[in-house]
Amino acid sequence: MKINFTQEWLKKLTQNFIMRTAFLLFCSTVFSFTPIDVVSQNAEIKIIQDKTVTVDQIFDIIQAQTDYTFIYRSDMFKDVSPMHLKEGIIKAKTLLIKALPKRFYNIELLKNNTIVIGKRDFSKKIEVRGKIVDINNQPLSDVNVIVRDLNLGTFTNKNGTFLMTLPHQNFKLNVSLLGYKTEEVDLSSESDLSTIRITLKEDLLGLDEIVVTAKKTVSREGTSTYKIGSQAMKQVQAMNLGDVLSLIPGNKMEQTNLTATKQANLRSAVSSDVNSFGTAIILDGAAISTDANMQTKNSSTLDGGKSVVGGGVDLRSITLANVESVEIITGIASPKYGNLSSGGILVKSKVGKSPYIVSANVSSTNYQGSVAKGYELNKLGVLNTDLSYAYSSGAPTERKLFYQSFNLGLRWKLPVFKDVKWNHFTSLRIGHSDDGNNHEPEEVFKNEADVKSTSYQATLSGDFHSSLLGKISYNFSGSVVNQHSFYDTYVINGPFPIIESIESGTYATTYSPNAFNQTRDIKGKPINLNGRIEASQNASFKSLDFNFETGLQYSFDDNTGSGRVATGNIVHTQDIAGSRSATFEKIPASKTFSAYHQTIIKRSGEASNQQLNLGLRYDNMLERYNLLSPRMSFSSKHNNFTARGAWGVSYKAPAMVQLYPGRSYIDYINFQYYAENPDERLAIVTTYVYQPTNEHLKPNYSDLKEVGFDWSPSFMNFNFTYFKKDMRRGITTTDELLLLPKAVYEVVDAPIGVQPTVAPTGEVNNIPRTVSVMNNNYYVATNGVEATISPKKIKATNTQFNFRYSYLESVVTNTGFDIDKSSYVVGDNSVRYGVYENSLTKAIRSFGTLTLIQHIPSLRFVLTLSAELNFKESSQFIGASLYPFAYYDIDGTYIEIPEENRMNPEFDDLKRDENSFTTTATPFYSNFNLQIRKETKQGHSFSFYANNAPWNNPTYEFLGSRRTLNNKISVGFNLTLLIK
Repeated sequence: MKINFTQEWLKKLTQNFIMRTAFLLFCSTVFSFTPIDVVSQNAEIKIIQDKTVTVDQIFDIIQAQTDYTFIYRSDMFKDVSPMHLKEGIIKAKTLLIKALPKRFYNIELLKNNTIVIGKRDFSKKIEVRGKIVDINNQPLSDVNVIVRDLNLGTFTNKNGTFLMTLPHQNFKLNVSLLGYKTEEVDLSSESDLSTIRITLKEDLLGLDEIVVTAKKTVSREGTSTYKIGSQAMKQVQAMNLGDVLSLIPGNKMEQTNLTATKQANLRSAVSSDVNSFGTAIILDGAAISTDANMQTKNSSTLDGGKSVVGGGVDLRSITLANVESVEIITGIASPKYGNLSSGGILVKSKVGKSPYIVSANVSSTNYQGSVAKGYELNKLGVLNTDLSYAYSSGAPTERKLFYQSFNLGLRWKLPVFKDVKWNHFTSLRIGHSDDGNNHEPEEVFKNEADVKSTSYQATLSGDFHSSLLGKISYNFSGSVVNQHSFYDTYVINGPFPIIESIESGTYATTYSPNAFNQTRDIKGKPINLNGRIEASQNASFKSLDFNFETGLQYSFDDNTGSGRVATGNIVHTQDIAGSRSATFEKIPASKTFSAYHQTIIKRSGEASNQQLNLGLRYDNMLERYNLLSPRMSFSSKHNNFTARGAWGVSYKAPAMVQLYPGRSYIDYINFQYYAENPDERLAIVTTYVYQPTNEHLKPNYSDLKEVGFDWSPSFMNFNFTYFKKDMRRGITTTDELLLLPKAVYEVVDAPIGVQPTVAPTGEVNNIPRTVSVMNNNYYVATNGVEATISPKKIKATNTQFNFRYSYLESVVTNTGFDIDKSSYVVGDNSVRYGVYENSLTKAIRSFGTLTLIQHIPSLRFVLTLSAELNFKESSQFIGASLYPFAYYDIDGTYIEIPEENRMNPEFDDLKRDENSFTTTATPFYSNFNLQIRKETKQGHSFSFYANNAPWNNPTYEFLGSRRTLNNKISVGFNLTLLIK
């Protein structure tokens, strides 16, 4: 029955009646939250043919085939778009859901199955009260309840209850607790928001649904975000953060090797320190900084030995013993995250009561053990602790290479005030690593290295609510790292002239022994301070929800270490620029002040919704660069199809070691007199000190664009993303030629038993020497495609398939140039130096992973079998030339070579080797990785993996030799015990 209002008094009377009715009506009728007539609830509606209908016509169809009656204003749905119905049978409940957008209307069901519909009042906020229990009906405290769309959250109290105030009820609650499966609750489907009851189940293999792969998520932290949960980390037996990166598109499952540094390389077909340096690692809201790391063996080349210098965070240092989840942002990060140029990795630690979790990982070269526990402290909150130890050797048959680490973590959630919504966290992390190589007794050439690092990090974070500013979030962190690198090399091919000068000049010296020790000590102490405070507000207007985030951030990096010291016999280094000593504590600190704002606008409709993120970040880097980073994204969802696009700009500041690399020392010999009697030996050497000034270096710049879509019909989920990533002004080294004066000496007198008397002849030759200069020369343009396909689980066998694919094409440009010495005979005065352009490098990487997941809940068993498909890996040089475009003659004069003359025979001495630029390409090959995990009813688990099994070791021919395409089979075991 449709009522047309013709009299004002009847109109007001009916409106008042509608406003007094409860939302219980619609929930009772449509969503079955209270008992109603079973026949009416399960009534089916027959659609004779495909048709497009209005809401009024849908009600007419339902009224004609059921006993429902509708009362509403005749013009209520005049602005609602028509809907398309397909021929067939549809339940009345489903049809009502399509007809009535739940957010915009109040609906009441009368006893005679009459439905009264009225417009919803958007000016009123709602309170959501609930209780969270376990399967035994016991209340759960410290459960995290979040509304992601509004950036709001709270925790349950000791009774398991929570309270939230929201603009309306068309939101979803994300409910999570350590050790339990995360649940999502759609508030729009709840009949009574004052008595919501949520039951959490323990996150064990006995559940019907588990996630053991990286899951692409919609995150306010950034676009193209993949979340890796605890079940996925257990399945791959991840020892540290580097092991979980294999779960995102484009990355391989690699054998864990703790004796080599590990850095993140996101969305690039070529690995580089520039790309890794631009990847931010955020641990519980605090950025881990490597900006002040100066543990370089040679300042002119930034060779860090076993320490990452001018590169990203060493992922081995981040243990997963107390990590709940990892979010990897391969796209555009939220404007709250700065000082990055290549995405970010967000690591979230566990919070909540838990039993003792004792875990051990064992493979042929790696051993790791950990224990974690969450303590309930009653009024003092919750304390989570973890302790881990790892040891690794280079190979099962030798122990020269080694790595060991120790990590201790404490995270304390403390309620600050009893009656104030204030969540506060205090965390402390202590880590120690020892990385190097031992001296084996049977070694003839001693080459010993030991790189020790002890880090301390403290973080204060939390949030509270302000009536004026909304939600206030804060994060203050500080870290200090004691670094000591020790290198001891036994040199046996002496003697060499001893050169120990640290100032420019010419000196008389003697010779080293035939065999001697050369040692180098590097003591650094990087310090990082980071503070961020943010205010978040929400507003709603009709179908639009607004979220505003505004924040301020400050970071400070300094190195107070004593520096680099070389001891032993410092000898002639064959014209190669080297380091002798440096004092780190005198180097200026790096400072960045930032401000950012983001507005998120979300529109919710009947069958579609849209979201627009607009962000802007301001950075004052190094107290001299003022930078703006706009970042924006848009998505539109209609039924099961979502289209999205995004664009963003970001910057990464130069590291302190790049800005202040220290002195480079160029040594050359003017005169040598080597006699049988050591007392008669004499050498005249010249030291030239080159002090670079790198104030010209600018922050690395990144521009990222991406478009894509997500399609989720009933039988599958499909995600597709195309992106274009331009990284510019990356810092690399370029050769620079110096013309240095070399005086010629002659013997004046040579008495027996003492050094001879020498004097300069007056002849001075200019000799050229090259040094490495840092410039913003590195450019990488990457075009890429990422796709994931997840068909619906086969319920009969509980089997799932997952396919992820990545195609990357990177073109690397180095705008600097190389300088190489010509081919010459010793003593030939015609030696010259060629100047060569760097060619473009084009790298392609096409890679896919097909994963089968077999889960048997009744047996608490899961098996994953991954087939890694290496479709194409190639690298080629574009525009490469073996001939220089210019050269320096013996006097240091710069002479350009006309292009038409560069291949003339007169420049054959400057021609590079024919194999200088070689295109490489590997044929298609595959790897197979197997992981098996079994749990007991008590939660104990045992897992096994075999990477590259079965191993067939395919090979291919390259430059006349056979090369292998993959590694031998590697196996590992894990045992985890839950001690309650």
